[in-house]
Amino acid sequence: MNPPPSIDGQNRTTDSLQLLAEAGALLGSSLDYETTLAALTRLAVPRLADWCSLDILGEDGVVRLLAVAHVDPAKVKFAHELRRRYPPDPKDPHGIHEVIRTGHSSLLPDIPDELLVKATRDAEHLRIARELGLRSAMTVPLSARGRTFGALALVNSESGRRFTSEDLALAEQLAGRAALAVDNARLYTDAVRAEERFRSLIHATAQAVWVTQPDGGVAEDSPTWRAFTGQSREEYQGYGWLAVVHPEDQERVRRGWQAARAIKQPYEVEMRVSRPDGTWAITLSRAVPMLDAQGQVREWIGTSTDITAQRRAEETSRRLESEQRARQLEALRAEVSEVLSREDPPSRLMQACAEVMVRNLPVLSLVQLWTFNRETQALHLEGNAGLAAPLSVNPSRLELGQSLVGTVGQSRQPLLVNELQADPRLRSRTWAQVNELVSFLGAPLLVRGQLVGVLAVYGQTPLEEETLATLATVADAVAQGLERRRAEVSLQEHARELARSNEELQQFAYVASHDLQEPLRMVASYTQLLARRYKGQLDADADEFINYAVDGVNRMQRLIQDLLAYSRVGTRGHEFKPLDSGQALNKAVANLKALVDETGATLVIQGKLPQVMADETQLTQLFQNLVGNALKFRGQTPPRVLVEAELQGTEWRFTVEDNGIGIEPQYYERIFVIFQRLHGKEEYPGTGIGLAICKKIVERHGGRIGLDSQPGQGTTFWFTLPVVPTPSTPGTPS
Repeated sequence: MNPPPSIDGQNRTTDSLQLLAEAGALLGSSLDYETTLAALTRLAVPRLADWCSLDILGEDGVVRLLAVAHVDPAKVKFAHELRRRYPPDPKDPHGIHEVIRTGHSSLLPDIPDELLVKATRDAEHLRIARELGLRSAMTVPLSARGRTFGALALVNSESGRRFTSEDLALAEQLAGRAALAVDNARLYTDAVRAEERFRSLIHATAQAVWVTQPDGGVAEDSPTWRAFTGQSREEYQGYGWLAVVHPEDQERVRRGWQAARAIKQPYEVEMRVSRPDGTWAITLSRAVPMLDAQGQVREWIGTSTDITAQRRAEETSRRLESEQRARQLEALRAEVSEVLSREDPPSRLMQACAEVMVRNLPVLSLVQLWTFNRETQALHLEGNAGLAAPLSVNPSRLELGQSLVGTVGQSRQPLLVNELQADPRLRSRTWAQVNELVSFLGAPLLVRGQLVGVLAVYGQTPLEEETLATLATVADAVAQGLERRRAEVSLQEHARELARSNEELQQFAYVASHDLQEPLRMVASYTQLLARRYKGQLDADADEFINYAVDGVNRMQRLIQDLLAYSRVGTRGHEFKPLDSGQALNKAVANLKALVDETGATLVIQGKLPQVMADETQLTQLFQNLVGNALKFRGQTPPRVLVEAELQGTEWRFTVEDNGIGIEPQYYERIFVIFQRLHGKEEYPGTGIGLAICKKIVERHGGRIGLDSQPGQGTTFWFTLPVVPTPSTPGTPS
């Protein structure tokens, strides 16, 4: 079987967006979420993984395998049998139970054999797991409204692919859309059940029927009114029925009743009526006048119906609609945020944002995103989705104050127009009529009070204030994302320029160092030859001058070599890998053996030094410079150097402590600057580059370096290095 194409490289973004778009269309095609989720697992294979399974947490708290897909359909039945024989372990730290319980994803870029041994139940289980050839896995939660009710598991085996953090982000987006579809389907089911309950309540609810005299006074008995309100016949006779009407509604009911009697027209009013159990029922009362031959009212026949359940159902429906709109808004915000997180040019981001808004808000027929150019003081069209418009109607450049869009840019205030075709600022009334556009909404894109653009939308129905609030929120996100991306593009350009400059400087340093050493070698050779051949044959001044020349040449060679080493720290380093820092220290001490023997130094290693992620050559050089520094700046007593390491979070903190001459606090920062020395070369030789190299090495490894010292009390240099990553902590430095 040929391995499926990898979701990486230059086409990663396109493939990911296409997969998400297909998943969105699939999830929105049916309210039968179990069927669509099963289809979703097949959609993910083989484009994202070799295996894909989906588990749902039932109302009874039991996790149930809903669907499995594999590149080889024949293995799906085998997966179900394997799940029956070996159900997931609830204690597995990377399993579906842990993901559902915590709501956090799990990523295993590699699955070593020891992990299989630990995770399997018995020898047969281990044999099957090894035969499956599991290589990499990730599990992501299905969460909505703060509740996790399932997990999506993806595994690579046959293809040999290794999941990355980018794959995990794509899987989390896929799971998020699936969770939203499940939640919407469940909400719809709940709404249908609520409507069915409401209809049942309406049929079961009693309805009072009553008859009044022409003046509205009650004379006849009404058993249904007595049952409806609990009033006796004597209590509701005449206008006594008003006593069970809520005090706040009585005046409105009386006036409406009087008006209906005056015009002899049917009467209808909604009021609160006291029921026999003391509760207030929302009641709809209707009365129809019965006329005699002369057209005079003979009597009124009316009904009173308890519509409390109906109103509650309507309120529930409104709440569900509000929640649905909130979910649409959240989905819109999420997609806009995802678009703005891409590393595309700002113009492409604006076009993608416009397309996202048209797709998520069906009430919008046309969405435009304009950016503001501060130099030209004009608005430029960058994003355009929905209806097409000719250039005469939709130019690519607008001045501030020109048309509806320019008005928003000039005022920097939102603008809502629901009678678009009558607005004089509209560029073409004919275009609006042909496309049946009746509304316009413009929102300024502002960052710290400064205009960066305008969001403009057109609709075929009137737009509400709620839509204005929604788009204002989206406009703020777009404004922040646009300004951030502009800053990133500018920063990237500066970074590229700086990188070119640094490369040129490093090349210059290398060439200069190399070319300078050639004449220095010649000068050194001849001055040393002079010293050997003519020492003692000339006067004392000549011998002294020759010694000065030899010493100067030697110091210049050391300076050039150290400068070359400093320039190569960031460019000639090796790849980071796990290594034993104790071995690196031993190599450094071996290189310093002559100086250790000369000074009679004692080196103490406190405990076993750890493994770290580092460049072995540079770590050895770092230890050699720090230990050599301790031996060079020694006091009257023989040097004693203590090296130890302590784990602090996700990094190791190393210390190199000596009993030397110490350093005053005001020089702590200065000593790490290239060519900075605190002593004369006659007293302590050196070029002043060693500690600068240490700082550059540590910073290349993502660490920090510093010191604690007092004059005459020794010095403790400290630096940090990252710990060696484990399979459960992906994304470590490389």
